[in-house]
Amino acid sequence: MKTSTLKTFLDVHTWTGLGSGLALFIAFYTGALTVFWTELDIWDHYRDQPAQHQDFQQAQQLLDQALIEQPGAADAVRLDLSAPDKPGHLVRWFERLEDDSFERHEFRLQAAGTLDTEADDASLANFIYRLHYTAGLPESFGLYVLGIVCVIYGVALVTGLLVFLPNFVRDLFIVRPGRNKKRFWLDTHNVVGVLSLPWHIVFAWSSALLAIGLFVLAPFQYLVFKEDLQVLLGKELGAIEHLEPTGESAPVLPVASIVEVAQRALPGIEPSQLRYDHVGDANATVAVRGRVESGTLYPFATVFMNASSGDVFHIHDPAQASMGSTFYNGLVSLHFATFGGYVTRWLYFVLGLAGAFLFYSGNLLWIESRRKRRSSEQTRGAVFLARLNSGVCIGCIAGVSAAFLASRGFAGIAGRAALTESAYFAVFFLSIAWCYLRPVAAGSRDLLYLAAVLTAAIPLVDLALVDTPPWPEVLGSHWALLMIDALAIFSALALWRMGAAVQRRSQRGESNSVWSADRVSAHPGEPRIRLETSLHSESAG
Repeated sequence: MKTSTLKTFLDVHTWTGLGSGLALFIAFYTGALTVFWTELDIWDHYRDQPAQHQDFQQAQQLLDQALIEQPGAADAVRLDLSAPDKPGHLVRWFERLEDDSFERHEFRLQAAGTLDTEADDASLANFIYRLHYTAGLPESFGLYVLGIVCVIYGVALVTGLLVFLPNFVRDLFIVRPGRNKKRFWLDTHNVVGVLSLPWHIVFAWSSALLAIGLFVLAPFQYLVFKEDLQVLLGKELGAIEHLEPTGESAPVLPVASIVEVAQRALPGIEPSQLRYDHVGDANATVAVRGRVESGTLYPFATVFMNASSGDVFHIHDPAQASMGSTFYNGLVSLHFATFGGYVTRWLYFVLGLAGAFLFYSGNLLWIESRRKRRSSEQTRGAVFLARLNSGVCIGCIAGVSAAFLASRGFAGIAGRAALTESAYFAVFFLSIAWCYLRPVAAGSRDLLYLAAVLTAAIPLVDLALVDTPPWPEVLGSHWALLMIDALAIFSALALWRMGAAVQRRSQRGESNSVWSADRVSAHPGEPRIRLETSLHSESAG
Protein backbone atom coordinates (compact mmCIF):
# COMPACT_ATOMS: atom_id res chain seq x y z
CA MET A 1 0.00 0.00 0.00
CA LYS A 2 1.34 3.46 -0.91
CA THR A 3 2.52 5.65 1.94
CA SER A 4 0.16 8.44 0.86
CA THR A 5 -2.80 6.06 0.83
CA LEU A 6 -1.87 4.72 4.26
CA LYS A 7 -1.61 8.27 5.60
CA THR A 8 -5.07 9.07 4.21
CA PHE A 9 -6.57 6.06 5.97
CA LEU A 10 -4.76 7.04 9.16
CA ASP A 11 -6.14 10.58 8.98
CA VAL A 12 -9.68 9.30 8.40
CA HIS A 13 -9.32 6.83 11.28
CA THR A 14 -7.98 9.54 13.58
CA TRP A 15 -10.66 12.14 12.92
CA THR A 16 -13.59 9.74 12.83
CA GLY A 17 -12.33 8.26 16.10
CA LEU A 18 -12.06 11.69 17.67
CA GLY A 19 -15.50 12.63 16.40
CA SER A 20 -17.19 9.64 17.96
CA GLY A 21 -14.88 8.58 20.78
CA LEU A 22 -16.33 10.42 23.77
CA ALA A 23 -19.94 9.47 23.09
CA LEU A 24 -18.91 5.89 22.39
CA PHE A 25 -16.95 5.68 25.64
CA ILE A 26 -20.17 6.43 27.55
CA ALA A 27 -22.12 3.99 25.36
CA PHE A 28 -19.63 1.16 25.84
CA TYR A 29 -19.04 1.67 29.56
CA THR A 30 -22.74 1.79 30.39
CA GLY A 31 -23.45 -0.93 27.83
CA ALA A 32 -21.03 -3.24 29.65
CA LEU A 33 -23.03 -2.69 32.83
CA THR A 34 -26.43 -3.22 31.22
CA VAL A 35 -25.37 -6.71 30.14
CA PHE A 36 -26.29 -7.46 33.76
CA TRP A 37 -29.58 -5.57 33.54
CA THR A 38 -31.48 -8.20 35.56
CA GLU A 39 -28.87 -8.18 38.32
CA LEU A 40 -28.89 -4.37 38.42
CA ASP A 41 -32.66 -4.38 38.72
CA ILE A 42 -32.56 -6.96 41.51
CA TRP A 43 -29.91 -4.90 43.31
CA ASP A 44 -31.97 -1.74 42.86
CA HIS A 45 -35.20 -3.36 44.11
CA TYR A 46 -33.53 -5.28 46.91
CA ARG A 47 -35.85 -5.84 49.87
CA ASP A 48 -35.33 -7.43 53.27
CA GLN A 49 -38.39 -9.53 52.48
CA PRO A 50 -38.09 -10.65 48.85
CA ALA A 51 -41.24 -10.76 46.74
CA GLN A 52 -42.90 -14.15 46.46
CA HIS A 53 -43.72 -15.95 43.23
CA GLN A 54 -47.35 -15.35 42.17
CA ASP A 55 -49.81 -17.41 40.14
CA PHE A 56 -52.09 -16.52 37.22
CA GLN A 57 -55.05 -15.83 39.50
CA GLN A 58 -53.05 -13.14 41.24
CA ALA A 59 -52.00 -11.80 37.84
CA GLN A 60 -55.66 -11.44 36.89
CA GLN A 61 -56.42 -9.75 40.20
CA LEU A 62 -53.57 -7.30 39.69
CA LEU A 63 -54.64 -6.47 36.11
CA ASP A 64 -58.29 -5.93 37.08
CA GLN A 65 -57.45 -3.69 40.02
CA ALA A 66 -54.92 -1.67 38.00
CA LEU A 67 -57.49 -0.98 35.27
CA ILE A 68 -59.98 0.18 37.90
CA GLU A 69 -57.36 2.46 39.42
CA GLN A 70 -56.17 3.80 36.03
CA PRO A 71 -58.90 3.43 33.36
CA GLY A 72 -56.67 5.13 30.78
CA ALA A 73 -54.33 2.15 30.90
CA ALA A 74 -56.86 0.08 28.94
CA ASP A 75 -55.57 1.53 25.66
CA ALA A 76 -52.10 -0.01 26.08
CA VAL A 77 -51.11 -1.89 29.21
CA ARG A 78 -48.32 -4.40 29.86
CA LEU A 79 -48.40 -7.30 32.31
CA ASP A 80 -44.99 -8.73 33.24
CA LEU A 81 -45.52 -12.23 34.59
CA SER A 82 -43.86 -13.46 37.75
CA ALA A 83 -40.69 -15.49 37.16
CA PRO A 84 -38.24 -17.31 39.46
CA ASP A 85 -35.49 -14.73 38.83
CA LYS A 86 -37.90 -11.81 39.21
CA PRO A 87 -40.85 -12.90 41.38
CA GLY A 88 -44.09 -10.95 41.52
CA HIS A 89 -46.33 -9.74 38.69
CA LEU A 90 -46.02 -6.17 37.46
CA VAL A 91 -48.48 -4.00 35.51
CA ARG A 92 -47.00 -1.07 33.61
CA TRP A 93 -48.44 1.64 31.42
CA PHE A 94 -47.27 5.01 30.11
CA GLU A 95 -49.52 8.05 30.27
CA ARG A 96 -49.00 10.71 27.60
CA LEU A 97 -48.90 14.19 29.12
CA GLU A 98 -49.81 17.53 27.54
CA ASP A 99 -46.20 18.26 26.61
CA ASP A 100 -46.03 14.91 24.72
CA SER A 101 -43.80 13.40 27.39
CA PHE A 102 -44.75 10.17 29.17
CA GLU A 103 -45.32 9.38 32.81
CA ARG A 104 -44.72 5.80 33.84
CA HIS A 105 -47.17 4.01 36.14
CA GLU A 106 -46.39 0.68 37.77
CA PHE A 107 -48.56 -1.50 40.00
CA ARG A 108 -47.84 -4.60 42.03
CA LEU A 109 -50.04 -6.83 44.14
CA GLN A 110 -49.29 -6.83 47.83
CA ALA A 111 -49.36 -9.97 49.95
CA ALA A 112 -52.72 -8.92 51.41
CA GLY A 113 -54.23 -8.82 47.92
CA THR A 114 -54.40 -5.02 47.78
CA LEU A 115 -52.96 -2.90 45.00
CA ASP A 116 -49.63 -1.21 45.59
CA THR A 117 -50.21 2.17 43.96
CA GLU A 118 -46.96 3.56 45.33
CA ALA A 119 -44.73 1.22 43.40
CA ASP A 120 -41.02 1.73 43.93
CA ASP A 121 -39.80 4.05 41.17
CA ALA A 122 -36.29 2.64 41.28
CA SER A 123 -35.00 2.70 37.75
CA LEU A 124 -31.21 2.56 37.95
CA ALA A 125 -30.97 -0.19 35.31
CA ASN A 126 -33.27 1.74 32.96
CA PHE A 127 -31.28 4.94 33.47
CA ILE A 128 -27.93 3.27 32.78
CA TYR A 129 -29.46 1.65 29.71
CA ARG A 130 -30.70 5.06 28.55
CA LEU A 131 -27.17 6.41 28.91
CA HIS A 132 -26.06 3.51 26.74
CA TYR A 133 -28.20 4.51 23.77
CA THR A 134 -28.26 8.31 24.22
CA ALA A 135 -24.90 9.06 25.94
CA GLY A 136 -26.90 11.29 28.29
CA LEU A 137 -28.51 13.41 25.56
CA PRO A 138 -32.30 13.97 25.62
CA GLU A 139 -34.17 10.91 24.39
CA SER A 140 -35.99 12.92 21.72
CA PHE A 141 -32.84 13.05 19.61
CA GLY A 142 -30.10 11.26 21.56
CA LEU A 143 -30.86 7.89 19.98
CA TYR A 144 -30.49 9.31 16.47
CA VAL A 145 -27.26 11.12 17.36
CA LEU A 146 -25.81 7.84 18.64
CA GLY A 147 -26.94 6.13 15.44
CA ILE A 148 -24.97 8.62 13.35
CA VAL A 149 -22.02 8.27 15.74
CA CYS A 150 -22.10 4.50 15.19
CA VAL A 151 -21.88 5.00 11.42
CA ILE A 152 -18.78 7.15 12.00
CA TYR A 153 -17.54 4.45 14.36
CA GLY A 154 -17.87 1.90 11.56
CA VAL A 155 -15.70 4.07 9.28
CA ALA A 156 -13.09 4.34 12.05
CA LEU A 157 -13.05 0.54 12.40
CA VAL A 158 -12.49 -0.09 8.69
CA THR A 159 -9.79 2.55 8.26
CA GLY A 160 -8.06 1.46 11.47
CA LEU A 161 -7.90 -2.11 10.18
CA LEU A 162 -6.48 -0.95 6.84
CA VAL A 163 -3.77 1.00 8.66
CA PHE A 164 -2.87 -2.02 10.80
CA LEU A 165 -2.98 -4.65 8.01
CA PRO A 166 0.48 -4.07 6.47
CA ASN A 167 2.15 -5.12 9.74
CA PHE A 168 -0.66 -7.42 10.96
CA VAL A 169 1.36 -10.55 11.74
CA ARG A 170 4.37 -8.71 13.15
CA ASP A 171 2.48 -6.34 15.47
CA LEU A 172 -0.63 -8.28 16.51
CA PHE A 173 0.57 -9.52 19.90
CA ILE A 174 3.33 -7.00 20.54
CA VAL A 175 2.91 -4.75 23.58
CA ARG A 176 6.05 -2.81 24.47
CA PRO A 177 5.95 -1.28 27.96
CA GLY A 178 8.66 1.14 29.01
CA ARG A 179 9.46 4.82 28.99
CA ASN A 180 7.91 5.38 25.57
CA LYS A 181 4.30 5.67 26.73
CA LYS A 182 2.99 6.58 23.30
CA ARG A 183 4.31 3.31 21.88
CA PHE A 184 2.79 1.36 24.77
CA TRP A 185 -0.63 2.97 24.30
CA LEU A 186 -0.44 2.40 20.53
CA ASP A 187 0.41 -1.28 21.00
CA THR A 188 -2.40 -1.90 23.48
CA HIS A 189 -4.85 0.11 21.37
CA ASN A 190 -4.02 -1.98 18.29
CA VAL A 191 -4.12 -5.35 20.07
CA VAL A 192 -7.43 -4.67 21.82
CA GLY A 193 -8.94 -3.25 18.64
CA VAL A 194 -7.92 -6.10 16.33
CA LEU A 195 -8.72 -8.95 18.73
CA SER A 196 -12.21 -7.57 19.37
CA LEU A 197 -12.77 -6.39 15.79
CA PRO A 198 -15.52 -8.91 14.84
CA TRP A 199 -17.54 -7.90 17.89
CA HIS A 200 -17.04 -4.20 17.13
CA ILE A 201 -18.21 -4.68 13.53
CA VAL A 202 -21.39 -6.40 14.74
CA PHE A 203 -21.94 -3.72 17.35
CA ALA A 204 -21.40 -0.79 14.99
CA TRP A 205 -23.71 -2.34 12.39
CA SER A 206 -26.47 -3.36 14.78
CA SER A 207 -26.33 -0.06 16.71
CA ALA A 208 -26.72 2.00 13.55
CA LEU A 209 -29.51 -0.28 12.34
CA LEU A 210 -31.43 -0.10 15.63
CA ALA A 211 -30.96 3.66 16.02
CA ILE A 212 -31.41 5.06 12.51
CA GLY A 213 -32.70 2.09 10.51
CA LEU A 214 -35.98 3.95 10.05
CA PHE A 215 -34.22 6.71 8.12
CA VAL A 216 -32.48 4.15 5.92
CA LEU A 217 -35.86 2.62 5.04
CA ALA A 218 -37.57 5.98 4.48
CA PRO A 219 -36.56 6.33 0.79
CA PHE A 220 -37.98 2.87 0.07
CA GLN A 221 -41.21 3.84 1.83
CA TYR A 222 -41.74 6.93 -0.29
CA LEU A 223 -40.02 6.08 -3.57
CA VAL A 224 -40.40 2.32 -4.04
CA PHE A 225 -43.31 0.85 -2.09
CA LYS A 226 -46.78 2.22 -2.56
CA GLU A 227 -48.02 0.34 0.50
CA ASP A 228 -46.94 0.98 4.06
CA LEU A 229 -43.49 -0.55 4.47
CA GLN A 230 -44.20 -1.30 8.13
CA VAL A 231 -47.14 -3.46 7.09
CA LEU A 232 -44.95 -5.31 4.60
CA LEU A 233 -42.10 -5.93 7.03
CA GLY A 234 -43.98 -5.93 10.33
CA LYS A 235 -44.95 -9.60 10.33
CA GLU A 236 -41.39 -10.62 9.48
CA LEU A 237 -39.95 -8.59 12.35
CA GLY A 238 -42.65 -9.32 14.93
CA ALA A 239 -44.17 -5.83 14.83
CA ILE A 240 -47.86 -6.49 14.23
CA GLU A 241 -50.50 -3.79 14.25
CA HIS A 242 -53.20 -4.37 16.84
CA LEU A 243 -56.79 -4.98 15.75
CA GLU A 244 -58.89 -1.92 15.05
CA PRO A 245 -61.36 -1.36 17.93
CA THR A 246 -65.03 -1.86 17.06
CA GLY A 247 -66.52 0.25 19.82
CA GLU A 248 -68.43 -2.77 21.14
CA SER A 249 -67.78 -3.79 24.72
CA ALA A 250 -66.55 -7.28 25.51
CA PRO A 251 -64.61 -8.79 28.42
CA VAL A 252 -61.10 -10.11 27.87
CA LEU A 253 -60.19 -13.71 28.55
CA PRO A 254 -58.58 -14.54 31.90
CA VAL A 255 -54.79 -14.42 32.01
CA ALA A 256 -54.56 -18.18 32.51
CA SER A 257 -56.73 -18.82 29.43
CA ILE A 258 -54.68 -16.45 27.26
CA VAL A 259 -51.46 -18.21 28.28
CA GLU A 260 -53.06 -21.58 27.58
CA VAL A 261 -54.12 -20.49 24.08
CA ALA A 262 -50.63 -19.17 23.36
CA GLN A 263 -48.99 -22.41 24.49
CA ARG A 264 -51.34 -24.45 22.31
CA ALA A 265 -50.64 -22.22 19.33
CA LEU A 266 -46.88 -22.34 19.89
CA PRO A 267 -45.80 -25.33 22.01
CA GLY A 268 -42.73 -24.68 24.13
CA ILE A 269 -43.20 -20.95 24.61
CA GLU A 270 -42.53 -19.67 28.14
CA PRO A 271 -44.64 -16.50 28.41
CA SER A 272 -43.03 -13.58 30.21
CA GLN A 273 -45.16 -10.60 29.15
CA LEU A 274 -48.71 -9.89 27.94
CA ARG A 275 -49.20 -6.69 25.95
CA TYR A 276 -52.83 -5.57 25.82
CA ASP A 277 -54.36 -2.98 23.50
CA HIS A 278 -57.92 -1.60 23.85
CA VAL A 279 -58.94 -3.72 26.83
CA GLY A 280 -62.74 -3.97 27.05
CA ASP A 281 -63.32 -3.74 23.29
CA ALA A 282 -64.53 -6.71 21.24
CA ASN A 283 -61.34 -6.37 19.17
CA ALA A 284 -58.95 -6.08 22.11
CA THR A 285 -55.53 -7.42 21.17
CA VAL A 286 -53.04 -9.23 23.33
CA ALA A 287 -49.50 -10.18 22.31
CA VAL A 288 -48.04 -13.00 24.40
CA ARG A 289 -44.26 -12.71 24.35
CA GLY A 290 -41.85 -15.29 25.75
CA ARG A 291 -38.75 -17.39 25.26
CA VAL A 292 -38.72 -20.43 23.01
CA GLU A 293 -36.15 -22.92 21.79
CA SER A 294 -35.80 -21.74 18.20
CA GLY A 295 -32.46 -23.15 17.07
CA THR A 296 -31.41 -19.58 16.23
CA LEU A 297 -29.64 -16.82 18.14
CA TYR A 298 -32.96 -15.06 18.73
CA PRO A 299 -34.86 -16.75 21.59
CA PHE A 300 -38.08 -14.70 21.67
CA ALA A 301 -41.43 -15.53 20.09
CA THR A 302 -44.79 -13.75 20.15
CA VAL A 303 -48.34 -15.03 19.73
CA PHE A 304 -50.90 -12.39 18.66
CA MET A 305 -54.57 -13.00 19.39
CA ASN A 306 -57.93 -11.38 19.97
CA ALA A 307 -58.01 -10.94 23.74
CA SER A 308 -61.80 -11.37 23.88
CA SER A 309 -62.31 -14.40 21.63
CA GLY A 310 -58.88 -16.02 21.83
CA ASP A 311 -58.58 -16.22 18.04
CA VAL A 312 -54.90 -16.31 17.07
CA PHE A 313 -54.17 -14.19 14.00
CA HIS A 314 -50.35 -14.32 13.88
CA ILE A 315 -47.43 -16.20 15.38
CA HIS A 316 -43.93 -14.77 15.22
CA ASP A 317 -41.73 -17.84 15.66
CA PRO A 318 -38.00 -17.28 14.99
CA ALA A 319 -37.68 -20.96 14.03
CA GLN A 320 -40.04 -20.37 11.08
CA ALA A 321 -38.85 -16.91 10.10
CA SER A 322 -37.53 -15.92 6.70
CA MET A 323 -33.83 -15.52 6.00
CA GLY A 324 -34.04 -11.73 6.27
CA SER A 325 -35.92 -11.87 9.56
CA THR A 326 -33.49 -14.45 10.95
CA PHE A 327 -30.54 -12.26 9.99
CA TYR A 328 -32.08 -9.13 11.52
CA ASN A 329 -33.18 -10.85 14.73
CA GLY A 330 -29.80 -12.57 14.97
CA LEU A 331 -28.10 -9.18 14.74
CA VAL A 332 -30.38 -7.86 17.50
CA SER A 333 -29.60 -10.90 19.64
CA LEU A 334 -25.87 -10.40 19.08
CA HIS A 335 -26.25 -6.78 20.15
CA PHE A 336 -28.16 -7.50 23.37
CA ALA A 337 -26.40 -10.78 24.28
CA THR A 338 -29.69 -12.68 24.64
CA PHE A 339 -27.99 -16.01 23.90
CA GLY A 340 -25.36 -18.19 25.55
CA GLY A 341 -26.14 -17.58 29.22
CA TYR A 342 -23.70 -16.18 31.76
CA VAL A 343 -20.54 -17.04 29.85
CA THR A 344 -21.66 -14.86 26.95
CA ARG A 345 -22.72 -12.05 29.26
CA TRP A 346 -19.39 -11.97 31.05
CA LEU A 347 -17.63 -11.98 27.69
CA TYR A 348 -19.75 -9.02 26.57
CA PHE A 349 -18.99 -7.25 29.83
CA VAL A 350 -15.24 -7.59 29.26
CA LEU A 351 -15.55 -6.61 25.59
CA GLY A 352 -17.64 -3.58 26.54
CA LEU A 353 -14.96 -2.33 28.93
CA ALA A 354 -12.31 -3.08 26.32
CA GLY A 355 -14.28 -0.99 23.82
CA ALA A 356 -14.41 1.91 26.27
CA PHE A 357 -10.64 1.60 26.68
CA LEU A 358 -10.26 1.66 22.89
CA PHE A 359 -11.87 5.10 22.58
CA TYR A 360 -10.11 6.53 25.62
CA SER A 361 -6.70 5.31 24.44
CA GLY A 362 -7.38 6.57 20.90
CA ASN A 363 -7.79 10.10 22.22
CA LEU A 364 -4.62 9.73 24.30
CA LEU A 365 -2.72 8.72 21.17
CA TRP A 366 -3.95 11.81 19.32
CA ILE A 367 -2.80 14.02 22.20
CA GLU A 368 0.65 12.40 22.37
CA SER A 369 1.12 12.45 18.59
CA ARG A 370 0.79 16.23 18.62
CA ARG A 371 3.22 16.82 21.47
CA LYS A 372 5.97 19.27 20.60
CA ARG A 373 8.93 17.46 22.13
CA ARG A 374 11.29 20.45 22.12
CA SER A 375 8.75 23.02 23.16
CA SER A 376 7.36 23.79 26.58
CA GLU A 377 4.21 25.25 25.03
CA GLN A 378 1.79 22.57 23.90
CA THR A 379 -1.02 23.18 21.42
CA ARG A 380 -4.31 24.42 22.76
CA GLY A 381 -6.10 21.65 20.87
CA ALA A 382 -4.12 18.93 22.61
CA VAL A 383 -4.64 20.47 26.05
CA PHE A 384 -8.34 21.05 25.39
CA LEU A 385 -8.92 17.46 24.30
CA ALA A 386 -6.88 16.09 27.20
CA ARG A 387 -9.11 17.95 29.64
CA LEU A 388 -12.29 16.96 27.83
CA ASN A 389 -11.22 13.33 27.50
CA SER A 390 -10.57 13.00 31.23
CA GLY A 391 -13.65 14.97 32.23
CA VAL A 392 -16.09 13.02 30.07
CA CYS A 393 -14.65 9.53 30.42
CA ILE A 394 -13.66 9.51 34.07
CA GLY A 395 -16.62 11.74 34.90
CA CYS A 396 -18.94 9.14 33.39
CA ILE A 397 -17.42 6.40 35.57
CA ALA A 398 -17.69 8.54 38.70
CA GLY A 399 -21.21 9.63 37.78
CA VAL A 400 -22.46 6.07 37.35
CA SER A 401 -21.06 5.14 40.78
CA ALA A 402 -22.77 8.21 42.24
CA ALA A 403 -26.04 7.04 40.64
CA PHE A 404 -25.66 3.67 42.38
CA LEU A 405 -25.18 5.41 45.72
CA ALA A 406 -28.09 7.77 45.16
CA SER A 407 -30.47 5.00 44.14
CA ARG A 408 -29.63 3.04 47.28
CA GLY A 409 -29.55 6.07 49.57
CA PHE A 410 -32.86 7.53 48.34
CA ALA A 411 -34.74 4.21 48.48
CA GLY A 412 -38.26 4.78 49.78
CA ILE A 413 -38.17 8.50 48.93
CA ALA A 414 -40.57 9.98 46.37
CA GLY A 415 -38.78 11.01 43.22
CA ARG A 416 -35.99 8.49 43.73
CA ALA A 417 -35.47 8.04 39.98
CA ALA A 418 -35.08 11.79 39.37
CA LEU A 419 -32.66 12.12 42.30
CA THR A 420 -30.60 9.22 40.94
CA GLU A 421 -30.32 10.84 37.53
CA SER A 422 -29.49 14.22 39.10
CA ALA A 423 -26.64 12.61 41.05
CA TYR A 424 -25.12 11.25 37.84
CA PHE A 425 -25.35 14.49 35.88
CA ALA A 426 -24.10 16.60 38.81
CA VAL A 427 -20.95 14.48 39.18
CA PHE A 428 -20.51 14.21 35.40
CA PHE A 429 -20.62 17.94 34.66
CA LEU A 430 -18.67 18.92 37.78
CA SER A 431 -15.98 16.46 36.68
CA ILE A 432 -15.68 18.17 33.31
CA ALA A 433 -15.54 21.58 34.99
CA TRP A 434 -12.88 20.34 37.43
CA CYS A 435 -10.64 19.24 34.56
CA TYR A 436 -10.71 22.78 33.16
CA LEU A 437 -9.91 24.33 36.53
CA ARG A 438 -6.94 22.09 37.31
CA PRO A 439 -3.80 21.07 35.39
CA VAL A 440 -4.52 18.07 33.19
CA ALA A 441 -2.57 15.53 35.24
CA ALA A 442 -3.90 16.79 38.57
CA GLY A 443 -7.49 16.89 37.33
CA SER A 444 -7.29 13.36 35.89
CA ARG A 445 -5.71 12.02 39.08
CA ASP A 446 -8.34 13.70 41.25
CA LEU A 447 -11.20 12.27 39.20
CA LEU A 448 -9.76 8.75 39.24
CA TYR A 449 -9.46 8.92 43.02
CA LEU A 450 -13.01 10.31 43.23
CA ALA A 451 -14.34 7.50 41.05
CA ALA A 452 -12.50 4.96 43.21
CA VAL A 453 -13.94 6.37 46.43
CA LEU A 454 -17.50 6.54 45.06
CA THR A 455 -17.24 2.99 43.70
CA ALA A 456 -15.80 1.63 46.94
CA ALA A 457 -18.66 3.27 48.83
CA ILE A 458 -21.26 1.11 47.03
CA PRO A 459 -20.68 -2.07 49.10
CA LEU A 460 -20.18 0.03 52.25
CA VAL A 461 -23.57 1.70 51.78
CA ASP A 462 -25.10 -1.72 51.15
CA LEU A 463 -23.70 -2.94 54.47
CA ALA A 464 -25.08 0.13 56.22
CA LEU A 465 -28.55 0.20 54.65
CA VAL A 466 -29.32 -3.44 53.86
CA ASP A 467 -30.23 -5.30 57.03
CA THR A 468 -29.25 -8.76 55.85
CA PRO A 469 -25.57 -8.98 54.78
CA PRO A 470 -25.00 -10.76 51.46
CA TRP A 471 -22.20 -13.08 52.59
CA PRO A 472 -24.19 -15.80 54.46
CA GLU A 473 -26.18 -16.83 51.39
CA VAL A 474 -23.88 -16.40 48.41
CA LEU A 475 -25.94 -18.68 46.16
CA GLY A 476 -29.27 -17.73 47.68
CA SER A 477 -31.38 -14.61 47.52
CA HIS A 478 -28.36 -12.30 47.89
CA TRP A 479 -26.27 -13.48 44.93
CA ALA A 480 -26.99 -10.42 42.73
CA LEU A 481 -26.16 -8.06 45.59
CA LEU A 482 -22.92 -9.88 46.29
CA MET A 483 -21.91 -9.89 42.61
CA ILE A 484 -22.37 -6.14 42.21
CA ASP A 485 -20.61 -5.38 45.50
CA ALA A 486 -17.68 -7.61 44.52
CA LEU A 487 -17.39 -5.90 41.12
CA ALA A 488 -17.50 -2.51 42.88
CA ILE A 489 -14.60 -3.47 45.16
CA PHE A 490 -12.52 -4.76 42.25
CA SER A 491 -13.29 -1.65 40.16
CA ALA A 492 -12.45 0.70 43.03
CA LEU A 493 -9.02 -0.92 43.45
CA ALA A 494 -8.37 -0.68 39.69
CA LEU A 495 -9.39 3.00 39.58
CA TRP A 496 -7.22 3.83 42.59
CA ARG A 497 -4.21 2.19 40.97
CA MET A 498 -4.88 4.12 37.78
CA GLY A 499 -4.96 7.35 39.78
CA ALA A 500 -1.63 6.44 41.39
CA ALA A 501 -0.19 5.69 37.93
CA VAL A 502 -1.26 9.11 36.65
CA GLN A 503 0.38 10.67 39.72
CA ARG A 504 3.66 8.83 39.05
CA ARG A 505 3.56 9.76 35.37
CA SER A 506 3.04 13.42 36.26
CA GLN A 507 6.17 13.38 38.45
CA ARG A 508 8.49 11.12 36.47
CA GLY A 509 7.38 11.55 32.87
CA GLU A 510 8.67 14.04 30.34
CA SER A 511 8.00 17.51 31.60
CA ASN A 512 6.69 18.85 28.29
CA SER A 513 3.85 16.34 28.24
CA VAL A 514 0.32 17.46 29.02
CA TRP A 515 0.38 14.77 31.73
CA SER A 516 3.34 16.31 33.55
CA ALA A 517 2.89 18.06 36.87
CA ASP A 518 5.48 20.65 35.75
CA ARG A 519 4.12 21.13 32.24
CA VAL A 520 3.89 24.56 30.67
CA SER A 521 0.41 24.78 29.21
CA ALA A 522 -1.38 27.03 26.79
CA HIS A 523 -3.98 27.38 29.53
CA PRO A 524 -3.89 30.88 31.03
CA GLY A 525 -2.79 31.13 34.62
CA GLU A 526 -0.70 27.97 34.79
CA PRO A 527 2.98 28.47 35.70
CA ARG A 528 5.66 28.31 33.06
CA ILE A 529 8.66 26.07 33.74
CA ARG A 530 11.96 25.22 32.07
CA LEU A 531 12.59 22.07 30.10
CA GLU A 532 16.31 21.54 30.66
CA THR A 533 15.73 18.06 32.13
CA SER A 534 13.49 16.92 29.29
CA LEU A 535 15.71 18.32 26.55
CA HIS A 536 18.84 16.91 28.16
CA SER A 537 17.28 13.44 28.31
CA GLU A 538 16.24 13.66 24.64
CA SER A 539 19.71 14.73 23.49
CA ALA A 540 21.32 12.04 25.64
CA GLY A 541 19.02 9.43 24.03
